[in-house]
Amino acid sequence: MKRLLLPLLAGLALPTAANAESYWLLIGVGKNSYGGATLEKIEMKSLATCESEGKKLTDRNNPSTKSFRDNFIDNLRYYCVIGK
Repeated sequence: MKRLLLPLLAGLALPTAANAESYWLLIGVGKNSYGGATLEKIEMKSLATCESEGKKLTDRNNPSTKSFRDNFIDNLRYYCVIGK
């Protein structure tokens, strides 16, 4: 019992090294004349990933987002934010 108690207490007392930051891709689309808007948030692994995915959405030459762009490209905005 004493063998297990000391490592357990040491494990609880030592601070854990955890990255508390999170990165979010915010996608905003304002479509209708009544001021309606849509906001979507997606958690990303890094800020660089967030930027690259946002650029893919707004890239007019990307065939994988063609149907999405056809409806929303003029009103599509993206932002990358850092949260905790």
